[in-house]
Amino acid sequence: MLSALQAHISTLQQALDTPSIPWKPLTLYLLWGVYLFETYLSLRQYRLYSRTTPPAALAQHVDLDTFRKSQAYGRDKARFGFLSGAISQLISVAIVHYDIYAAAWSTAGQWLRVAGLPDREIPRSIVWMVVMFILREIPAIPLTLYRNFVIEERHGFNKMTLATFVSDTLKEWMLGFVIGAPLMAGLLWIIRWSGDAFVTYVVAFLFSFQIVAMVLYPTLIQPLFNKLTPLPEGMLRDRVVALATALRFPLKHLYQIDGSKRSSHSNAYFFGVVPGGNKHIVIFDTLIEKSTPDEIEAVLAHELGHWAHSDPTKLLVLGQAQIILTMSLFTLFINNVSLFRAFGFDVAPTAAAGGLLSKLAPSSASASMSYLPIVIGLELFQLILNPSDALLKFGMNSAIRRMEYAADAFAAGLTRPGPTEAEQRAAQKWQDDNGGQKAEREGERDEYTALLKRALVKLHVNNLSSFHHDPIFSAYHYSHPTLGERLSALEAIEAKKQ
Repeated sequence: MLSALQAHISTLQQALDTPSIPWKPLTLYLLWGVYLFETYLSLRQYRLYSRTTPPAALAQHVDLDTFRKSQAYGRDKARFGFLSGAISQLISVAIVHYDIYAAAWSTAGQWLRVAGLPDREIPRSIVWMVVMFILREIPAIPLTLYRNFVIEERHGFNKMTLATFVSDTLKEWMLGFVIGAPLMAGLLWIIRWSGDAFVTYVVAFLFSFQIVAMVLYPTLIQPLFNKLTPLPEGMLRDRVVALATALRFPLKHLYQIDGSKRSSHSNAYFFGVVPGGNKHIVIFDTLIEKSTPDEIEAVLAHELGHWAHSDPTKLLVLGQAQIILTMSLFTLFINNVSLFRAFGFDVAPTAAAGGLLSKLAPSSASASMSYLPIVIGLELFQLILNPSDALLKFGMNSAIRRMEYAADAFAAGLTRPGPTEAEQRAAQKWQDDNGGQKAEREGERDEYTALLKRALVKLHVNNLSSFHHDPIFSAYHYSHPTLGERLSALEAIEAKKQ
């Protein structure tokens, strides 16, 4: 059976490796097809920003002035998206049309030789990645500056200084190289070493890398950009600890993060990759500033619903399935000489005859390549795969949306923990000081369903998120249900309870 499968793969490889397939024009058509599709979706959403009133179902949750601010913010972001998308598209098309991949590969070899370093595949591939990064990233800097310091500033969200922007950018570039270079080197070495069986080894390598990255990110990488401090003692901390204790959530640390240093947008999440191991909850200071402790408790009840349903593990499995599919398809293109030649690579007859996997050592400065560089093959393969990646977004977003609905339902089905000892002492003291009259804190008796609805509306309003949503645009771009969809689902749960 295995030999039959290998024979089928070999037949497909030969069928795809033919000069009769116009690889470059095909790639350009695919690039323009995805761009026009995404632009069409953005235009569908953009027309909704001209509406003057919120949806009837959400009218009670937002005043007209806030709605108008949300519409203006959405229009500005959409217009910027049209501009940045067009520039990115033109850069991508120019790279393909003018054979920049091949030119950058030659440049990478020249840089290595000038530096007196050996011109081998792995170092040359890493230098090639640097060259391509420069070509793509430098034109994006003015756009990023405009987005942060004009659009976000105009609508009151940007809290970043120019110095912070420069520092963050340099850190991101440095981290990209420190992480990306060993990752690419390991990937190339494994594919060369394992030969035709590279899919299994690559999947195992990338899975291990993901796990290590998930472990190291909150402790080594995130502190480079944000400061995490223990959440101060008080009602919020007590309520969160009580919720975690009631659910037997293995809470180790409870942090507050200085998200306000860069933006006034807010969020909360938990991390901890080892199943059954210690977990850590992080709450943005902007969320603490704009929400009540009870509302934040409801938001975290939703987040712990993801933990109870093992959603992070499910997403990790989905990611591995996508990697397996991608690498399996890559086996059809890894030896495709006609693909390389279509993009300006002068492939030597030995490489054409022997294939990529049979060549372990490249020639140095010859005019034609004696091997097919894997990093280039991956890049060209991704260009061809681009439309399927776009379609895959619908499926991934649909899966994540179901998880979000389930987490909301989980929170809505919980019984809130009773008053903590500190709350009981405070209530007793207030009662003693007020002649025996009982005190009831606002929101104390509310269920998670009502609190979560309030929290979602407040987050939506504070972030000036859109109130009108085109269904196709939403399905393609949003991994979370819209506010109206989530409120409707929570109201249905309330009605069922009643």
